[in-house]
Amino acid sequence: MLDDERIFGGYDLTFVDINILPLDADDNLIDKFPVLGSHHTKTDIEFMPGGNGFNFCRTLANLGRKVTFVGASSDFFENLISMNNIPLEIEPINHAKINYTSILNLHDGEIQFNSAKNNLSPNHLTEHLVYIYRGSKLKQISNIALNSTSIEWISSLLLCLVDPEHPYVFDSKIDVDAKINLLEDASFEGIMFIDPSDISHYERLGDFVKILKSTVKLSGEKYLSLNEHELLTLKNYLNKSPQEIADFLDIPLIFHTSDVVKFYGKENYELKTKNIVHKKTFVGAGDCFNGSFLHQILNSSSVVDSLEFAIESASYLIETGQYPT
Repeated sequence: MLDDERIFGGYDLTFVDINILPLDADDNLIDKFPVLGSHHTKTDIEFMPGGNGFNFCRTLANLGRKVTFVGASSDFFENLISMNNIPLEIEPINHAKINYTSILNLHDGEIQFNSAKNNLSPNHLTEHLVYIYRGSKLKQISNIALNSTSIEWISSLLLCLVDPEHPYVFDSKIDVDAKINLLEDASFEGIMFIDPSDISHYERLGDFVKILKSTVKLSGEKYLSLNEHELLTLKNYLNKSPQEIADFLDIPLIFHTSDVVKFYGKENYELKTKNIVHKKTFVGAGDCFNGSFLHQILNSSSVVDSLEFAIESASYLIETGQYPT
């Protein structure tokens, strides 16, 4: 039996983040690139466990929930978790490897250089992973564009919500359309939270939209979280407004930037973000926002209250470099 209070999240690529923080004389992040060929001497470098799925789980764990991260693991990765006192457990995905990201932090945002050399596909699934994905309060879908076989991976996860014993769940060769066509009327417990990450250059965007559209057949609570680049990509591809996208996919859409947060669903909301002067880091801020939103939704808070809490939490991380507790 699953622990009813425990959340299993991740099901995503695992990263070690190499955070590069170039500072000025007052220990603030610089606001522009150094001149090419120059040496910026006041720089902090830190190694952190990361990735969308992990940061999301870390947020929920810091806020007091029982959380298990499902993903690739290693001694180095788990040592980083221990060193940073992150209160979550690890469920390793066998034969999956750690990826690396170099992140340049600047005053108004960050630039990430991903080295994603390992993919997740249906042949990584086991009966146990399927069992805990079905039973968890959180059905997480993240980092679509960083995983070349993400469409096969996600379609298998969705199919296991309908029929965990179907042979196509574990089949990496079966046609994706055949899998999503099997998603007949079915319901799931918990929340499906989709955070695709940067899909602006994703070659399989059409397949991803098919996946999103297929979730209409699955009855349950769902959210799609997008930043400005991800929303623009879907707007251009579908030729629809944000509200039309939410209606077309039948998924409430959470749009978040550094200036504003908007919610498109059966009801619409718009909230301003905080004006932050001293900024420590942007790494994980979007994931912290998403995790904090879900934390409050699981507390049966309203959408507006949950969005306000998410804004406060992400702002705290940007200002302090620490996840909220």
